[in-house]
Amino acid sequence: MEFNEKNKQDWKAIQEKIFPIGIPKQCEWVDINDITSILNIISSIDNSNHMFYPTGGGIDIKSSSKSVEKNCIEIFSGMTDVLKPKRLLFESFDEPIWNYFRLEALELEATDIYEENMCQIEELIEIEPGKYISKSYWEEGKYNDEKLPKTARVVTRILKGDFVIFAKSSHYNRHSNTYDARHNNMSSEVFRLYIEKVMKDGW
Repeated sequence: MEFNEKNKQDWKAIQEKIFPIGIPKQCEWVDINDITSILNIISSIDNSNHMFYPTGGGIDIKSSSKSVEKNCIEIFSGMTDVLKPKRLLFESFDEPIWNYFRLEALELEATDIYEENMCQIEELIEIEPGKYISKSYWEEGKYNDEKLPKTARVVTRILKGDFVIFAKSSHYNRHSNTYDARHNNMSSEVFRLYIEKVMKDGW
């Protein structure tokens, strides 16, 4: 109970920082700099948010920044995701714990590293900014008979799909079935209606 109450207050504080005059019913950001700034505010309080992936599962986000890839951003959560944002949405309700953000991604062209990539993601090693190789070299620690540079890192490129971000203590996060990426199978409008229905009728 103590964590839930603190998390509710943290979630409220995050939104008040973004909207100091008043919380709107809806808001949209399309500029990359604005999107990374808002994501950094969302992730500014530890253990306060939870982001659901378009492929299923979820994780707390720590920070965001522009990527070296054109028109892309990075989201850091202990792992690094690269995606091409279309827009970031905010949706609010009478019960603030249900308020959430939706990050929609444009299609990102796959590299030619893997022959047939039918997935929504690419797991790669970035050996220098914007230069990728197969993740299979990570355990070997070598590429072309040379040690991987100390700056090498594992990066996941999100080729398509949408994310949603809720409070860590939200009813949505506490309902384990939501990890099935159901949000990614609904438009932003339909998903909002879905949340409204759940708020009214329950799961």
